[in-house]
Amino acid sequence: MKTENVRTVLWRYARKILLIDLLVFTITALICWVGGWRTLNHYGTGLMIAGFGAFVLGGFTAFGGLNVARDPTYRYIQSVMPNSLAERTRREWIDMMDSFSFLILLGSAGLLSMAGGWLVTIIFT
Repeated sequence: MKTENVRTVLWRYARKILLIDLLVFTITALICWVGGWRTLNHYGTGLMIAGFGAFVLGGFTAFGGLNVARDPTYRYIQSVMPNSLAERTRREWIDMMDSFSFLILLGSAGLLSMAGGWLVTIIFT
């Protein structure tokens, strides 16, 4: 089994953030162009809105996962599953950590996009 060092993991994480931001920048440029926002100030505002949207989307996934895990009906329905309580609890923790990981990823990409939009707005105003 190949072991990974911290630098490799951080580079992979940064690459994911940059790919998400590249997608956000491109989609924002297309939406701004179609919507008639053709100045750099408008593009910066669009980037800030898109970054905030990514941040909120990540929050919805994390807090939605928490609400499902706390729902007593959901827990009762899961009690008839063939896994033991420890295995079900472990699975729920893994799902919750995945939700928080997605929150951190989209939150970081959203903050970077908002910062880029802010810089474009400040510099080209």
